[in-house]
Amino acid sequence: MKKFQKGMYILGIAGALTVGALLGGNTGLVGSANPGSADDPLVTRSYVHQAVQRALQDLPAGVGGSSSVAFAPVQVSAGNVILGGEGSVVILRSGIATAHVPGPDGIVNTSLGVDMFQGDHIITNHYLIIPRNDGRGVHAVTDAWFLVQGDFQIVALP
Repeated sequence: MKKFQKGMYILGIAGALTVGALLGGNTGLVGSANPGSADDPLVTRSYVHQAVQRALQDLPAGVGGSSSVAFAPVQVSAGNVILGGEGSVVILRSGIATAHVPGPDGIVNTSLGVDMFQGDHIITNHYLIIPRNDGRGVHAVTDAWFLVQGDFQIVALP
């Protein structure tokens, strides 16, 4: 008797799968898009690469030049200031530097989770974000090396 029940069980599953495949194929419920059609396009690796490059070129550039996703090592002589563009990132790698903030708003130190204001000591390897292109930056007290991402300019203090 158990052999008969097992056979009926297997037959029932096979029947259900067959009916499901037939209904799905006829009504468009299962696998309706043909590979390579407009509903299910096939694309090449080079097409994807070109599409990504076009999208990256369409991103808005920062103030005063091209934005870069890479960090650039920048040497700044003592007494000069790196003025960052909107959204620029500055990391002090060596030397002594202070925050250059001519107004009431600060520079974001994401490593500490605080704002830095005029004259605050910059700690080596901390991640600093310049929020706007309004004259904020980092003053090199001694010759210093920075990693900079985004737009910036180096100016001498008057």
